[in-house]
Formats: sequence, C-alpha cells, structure tokens
Amino acid sequence: MTNEPCGMTLIAGCGVSGRAAARLAARLGIPFALLDEQDNDSLRTFAASLPKQPEAVFFGFHAQDALPRFERTVLSPGFRAGNPVRAKLAEVSGRLVGELEFALESCGKPFVGITGTNGKTTTTELTAELFRAAGVRACACGNNGYAMSDAAIDCLDGKLDLPIVEISSFQLEIMPVPHPAAAAVLNLASDHIDRHGSMEAYAAAKFKLLGDPAAVCALNSLILNRFRSAAPEQKLFTFSANLPADFTVRDGMLSFRGRTIVPVEKLALKGIHNLENALAALALLASVKGENAVFDPSVIDALVKFESGPHRLERFLTAKGVQYINDSKATNPHAVNAALASVGGEHNVVILLGGLDKDMDFEELAPSLKHLKHAVVFGSCGQKIAAYLEKNSIPFSMCATFPEAVEKSVAAAKAGDVVLLSPATASMDMFRDYKDRGDQFKVLCRKFATPGDAVMEQTAK
Repeated sequence: MTNEPCGMTLIAGCGVSGRAAARLAARLGIPFALLDEQDNDSLRTFAASLPKQPEAVFFGFHAQDALPRFERTVLSPGFRAGNPVRAKLAEVSGRLVGELEFALESCGKPFVGITGTNGKTTTTELTAELFRAAGVRACACGNNGYAMSDAAIDCLDGKLDLPIVEISSFQLEIMPVPHPAAAAVLNLASDHIDRHGSMEAYAAAKFKLLGDPAAVCALNSLILNRFRSAAPEQKLFTFSANLPADFTVRDGMLSFRGRTIVPVEKLALKGIHNLENALAALALLASVKGENAVFDPSVIDALVKFESGPHRLERFLTAKGVQYINDSKATNPHAVNAALASVGGEHNVVILLGGLDKDMDFEELAPSLKHLKHAVVFGSCGQKIAAYLEKNSIPFSMCATFPEAVEKSVAAAKAGDVVLLSPATASMDMFRDYKDRGDQFKVLCRKFATPGDAVMEQTAK
C-alpha cells in the first residue's frame, strides 16, 4: 500500500451514525470508503444500496490489516481511545473527525446544540417543537437516532433550516470547538466517568459546546455555580426550577425575568427535571428568535401539549392496583432520582436496578431511598448496587436474568405500589440498547396482566 494520501474519506464504523455519514458522502459526491470490524450481509447490502458506490470496503477489519492513507476518517464514537483499530486509523488518516463534525461542515446551516447528562433527548425534541411553532423549519437530530448526517442531507435538499442537535460528550471529545447559533448544557452527573476520568474532564468535554464566543448559551444555574471558572463569558441565559435564574419557576409559573409564561399545572410534562428541560428549551428559543418569542401563543400551546417519548417515565400498565412504569432511559443515578421524585410516595416503589457499570457513584441514589419498598437487582454491576443497598438497609433481591428480575418485582408489589424500571446503568451487558431493555420489560410485565387490567401507552403523570 502507498504511503501517499489517497484523497478519499474513510467512514469507520457502520452503525447508525456511520451509515448516515456514508449517505451524506454519497450525496456530496465525494470519494469514500467504508470500514467496519464486522462483516455480514447487512453491511454488504447497505453498501450496495448507496446511490454512489464506495471506492472500497474494509469489512471484518483487524488492526493488523493493511490500509491505504486517507485524507480524513469519519470515526464512530464506538472506537474508544484504547481501541487498536482506532490507533491504526490515526496512523493512516490525515485527520480523524466525528460524524457530527463531518455533518456540520457539510450542511451549510446554523444549528442549536444541546448536551448534558440527562434530559438531552426530551429537551432536543421539545426545542425543535417550539421552533416549529415559532415558524422555523427545525428538526431534532444528532445523538437521538436521527443522525446529523441525515439532517445535513435534508438541509442540502432544502427541507430543513435549523437542526436542533443532541450532542454527547463522546462526540464533543474528538472535535474542535463547534460554532452553534445557541447551545445549552442541561446538567452534569457521574455518567461516563469511566471514559473521561473525572467530573472536571467530563465537564470540560461538555463545555466545549459553549466555546464559541459568538454563540448564545443556556446554562443550568447549578452548573454555573459549581463550574463558574470554566463557564462561558458570552451572552448567557440561565435556567433552574429552584434556583435564581433568568428562566425559572415562580409561584407555580414558568417565568422569564419576572414575566409569567405559563402555569406549571398546564404542562403535559411532569417532574422537576422536565420543568428544567422546558426552561432550557425556552432559553434556546429566546437565544435565536428573541425574548418575545417565548410569549408567542403558538409556542406556549406547543409547550403545554408536548409529551416525552417512550422509555422515559412511560406508564404502560395498571394491574391489580399496581402501576408499571418503563424508565429504561434512566442510565445513571441522577436520572433515577428524577424518576422517583416524580412517581414515588413513601416506601411504595419496587425498582429494577442494574446493567453495565460505567464507574458511576451509586451514593447519588441517597435522596431516593425513602421511596423504595424493594429493589430487584440484575446485570453486570448488580453486586456493586447490592452492596450499596445493603449498607443502607434497603430490602433487595438479586437476579441472574432479566425475566427473573421482572417476575420478582411483580411478586413484591401490592395494590398501591409502583413497579419501576429505572436501572441507573447502561444496557449493553444484556440488551441491544435501552429501547430493547424497555421493550422487553413491557412484554414481560404484560404477561402478568389479566383481561380486566388497564393497558396504556403514555408518560407517567
């Protein structure tokens, strides 16, 4: 193989984001190649389906395999820093870029960026809804399943004017400072410490989104107080449901600098965490469309009616007086606290906890222990969670399989209780993703229902 760059873009990793990047490369008409550590019919069929064929494919690739040099490599976030394939790609690439950076370079439109430990998907979807209500052709995209590269294609085709982009710390860590029209950091909790090493490094990755001095930023007041030295100095809107802020809750009302926007009780979204998501979305709208936009009746109507999607406090069944709630997207203790504050009374929640450990601090569950009647623990970090529960005298059951965990949780619940899947961990030890975990939970729970039980699909109120 030659050591001279071949002038091609390599798309490395053909998952959701990689396939979207390949579609964008084909739409741009640039020469590109595909690489993946797997080799199967699905990958081959995908490559053949592209409107412009790749110049080469490297499926079933191993670090010791030969590669030509590439002008750049669009790198999947799945290739962590210690991955030997990533090291090989760095050797043969003029530069490594993420799918997000590749797409933003190509779309030719401004964007709004949203990051944080929890609430990104809900806030991104709500922000897009508010912008559409204000007359802007906006769409939620990024780390929520609709990749930025697909949104870039829609921008190039004249179908979209403002991508509202959910962005993870994994995406931010390998890209230079982005240039959003507006950006928000929602919150920070002990998620992905295994990847970033410390809370300070994790915060620094998140704050990179706020690095453009021309961008208007929305920042949770709690984060501003904790990480003030690292916070941006440009125009800033603060938001908080319970601290002084530009956008806050005052006398039961969402308000902006003393002006009432809408009563909290009218919102379909419930819980303190969702109030902060709504306040962040309003701050982003004000950042781009001006402060008066948050008082537009069409915007307020969209805000009032908005409900979050599946796997986020999704109440799907009431059986024998027990409510069943799927909160599979709660992949860290901070999210579990938010869920239990929304649905828990005193000692009436049977919770399912466990999954893939990301070196998180389960001591953060302390504010929620008062809600727990019983915990059912499963997954690869089950022993770690069990040790914490035992130390705090919380009754629990250890289960080897997920079906066993669901069966134990049903058996532990009585009329008036809540069975809550809010696992505090990632899902990939036992499931494809959090959606698969939530879907399996619903199927297993419904096996215990009888014809007279209420089956529903809605967010927990």
